[in-house]
Amino acid sequence: MVQIRNYQVEHKSGKEIEEKTSWLWWFGLGIWGLVNLLQAYFTELDPDEAYYWMYSQQLDWGYFDHPPVVATLIRMGTTLFPGELGVRALTVLLMLFTFIMIREILGRPKGVKEVSILLLLLVSMPMFQVYGFIATPDGPLLFTTTLFFLLYDRFTKQETLLNSLLLGFAMAAMLYSKYHGILVIGFTVLSNFSLWKKPKFYVAGTFGVLLFLPHLWWQYQAGFPSFQYHLIGRDDPYELKHTLNYLVNQLYIFNPLLILLVVKMLVRFPLRSALDRAFSYTIYGFLGFFFLSTFKGHTEPQWNAVLSICFVIWLYRSSFVDQLLALRIKRIGLISIGLFLLARLILIYNPFPFKSSFHHTEWVYELEELSDGSPVVFQNSYREASKFNFYSDQEAYTFTDIAYRRNQYDIWDQEKKFHNQRVLMVGQLDWECANCKEAELSGLDKKIQFADSLQITQKVDLQYSMPAYNWHPGELQDISVELNNPYSHLIDFGVGSLPPSLIGLLIDEHGDRVEINIRRPNSSLILPEASVQSLDFELEVPDTLQGNFQFGFGLKTGDLLPRLCSPVSTVQIR
Repeated sequence: MVQIRNYQVEHKSGKEIEEKTSWLWWFGLGIWGLVNLLQAYFTELDPDEAYYWMYSQQLDWGYFDHPPVVATLIRMGTTLFPGELGVRALTVLLMLFTFIMIREILGRPKGVKEVSILLLLLVSMPMFQVYGFIATPDGPLLFTTTLFFLLYDRFTKQETLLNSLLLGFAMAAMLYSKYHGILVIGFTVLSNFSLWKKPKFYVAGTFGVLLFLPHLWWQYQAGFPSFQYHLIGRDDPYELKHTLNYLVNQLYIFNPLLILLVVKMLVRFPLRSALDRAFSYTIYGFLGFFFLSTFKGHTEPQWNAVLSICFVIWLYRSSFVDQLLALRIKRIGLISIGLFLLARLILIYNPFPFKSSFHHTEWVYELEELSDGSPVVFQNSYREASKFNFYSDQEAYTFTDIAYRRNQYDIWDQEKKFHNQRVLMVGQLDWECANCKEAELSGLDKKIQFADSLQITQKVDLQYSMPAYNWHPGELQDISVELNNPYSHLIDFGVGSLPPSLIGLLIDEHGDRVEINIRRPNSSLILPEASVQSLDFELEVPDTLQGNFQFGFGLKTGDLLPRLCSPVSTVQIR
């Protein structure tokens, strides 16, 4: 009887501890959610968030830069709440579920010490802080990657049809969130070659592909813009600063106070399960992959954000066998909370002269006043156009020229509404314009000029036949072209204060451009709506050039830089 009583007392005590720690977990999670909601409400949008808000205004299966999940979440949030909170509400909710799933992977820690360490680790990771409220594709990727790891762990332990389908769903969800999900899938498969022997894994893969088909179909119809941009469009000459910045950024995105503990853990952590091997391959795979990508150009710090999931889980497990590590985690966690709270307060109210992109909004209202009610067209800035659209009562658009990368505005047809309208052109400071003036806005200096009867030519394209590929300085080249006007409006090259013009372009191996004036039989050029016109042009090869060049045609709006509107051909000038 004594033993039974003792067992009952111990059992009751254990139950009380579980209830107490469960309350501690949900209380901590609630505080985290409340802090993020307040942050989401009081912090102005970053321009990228405004850009994704623009996505949400026209829901689709894909966008130029990213898959559609971020747009869908913002659309759902803005139907519930207005302003910045609406844009970010679903992001806040997803991070809460991300934390819950990490707890599930860890087997629902029950001791007060264990729950405290887990909570402190979660809030110590900068990527969880940032994407706990900021609405970008990285937040959904963190959520879906955690879901993938949770379901992958279950699949390796119990290969049922349901677990197969759920794993396939998680793979598709990652890809719908951000293309980096393909790396998580790839490195996980590399970590476990036995998957190729499991029929249920093929079921999972097939189901995931089927779910992702609508996005692939969208890519096909749009000409695969996302794949071309991410795989080809980011190639730049190598610069050492890209590699150095990448290495330094890893210290910050995984918390400088924690980074030594992370490195020590990576060296010593034993790989006891399929999930641990997946973590290991994902960690080293991501770090290595994006290190190599620095040889092609700039690498964004947040591209390794998903590793925060692996580091939290491994650090938590390591703390069980290393009491000193557990003590350090507690200390670092408390210090990190204080520092992050200070940073969050500065995001809401910044008393310092230096302002982040979250604090530059005054210029929107100043520019709105300067526009005098006219639509605003930005040169080469989808970020500024998006932020202006969100915070003002007027519409904005952005022109993309040869010096800037393409973006979602080049796919939309919003520009049509500005045809033949009076607009305020907002250009970069290097705009060599005759009639513009500089506008010193709050935190933003621009050149501005009103354009009357603006002729929209952004989607006009040109095909041509080359008579020869060996050119000589000073000679005339006869070129036959076909100009395609896909718009339902007529384009008059002789109308407006910033009329369009067609030019030839020579681009050397350094990317430097030379504009070539072309001669045409008729001085006036008019493109009827929805038409294809065949024309013959003459161009004079500059007598100061020699070497190999890429040749193509460009369309200019006034004295703005041209937009490349044709394929390019290689020519030799000798």
